[in-house]
Amino acid sequence: MIACISPSDRDFMETLNALKYANRARNIKNKVMVNQDKASQQISVLRTEIARLQIELMEYKTGKRLSGEDGVDSFSDMFHENSMLQTENGNLRVRVKAMQETIDAQRARLTQVLSDQANQVLARAGGFPL
Repeated sequence: MIACISPSDRDFMETLNALKYANRARNIKNKVMVNQDKASQQISVLRTEIARLQIELMEYKTGKRLSGEDGVDSFSDMFHENSMLQTENGNLRVRVKAMQETIDAQRARLTQVLSDQANQVLARAGGFPL
């Protein structure tokens, strides 16, 4: 602020009043606020609450969060454990399938070897091969 003051005694009161006014104007502090009425502020709060509740509902549906008997919610490590067990289950199924194929191949080989041995025994005995 610019204050117009005079050094003469004749304008002393006017200068004093100008200095007092300038001092009061300097001490004014503005508090900046967004122009927002109560209704729009409440709508914003409710939208935030809805988003939070939707996330919480998704966590309940996917099993990431459980509700205890006392009503206290707790995040579940069971979800992570379940994921790990499903992965391990898939790996074990692949191993079982590979081992079953190996067993089938060994059975076929054993059947062939036994058939060959039986044919050799019959050939030595003078019988007909199978």
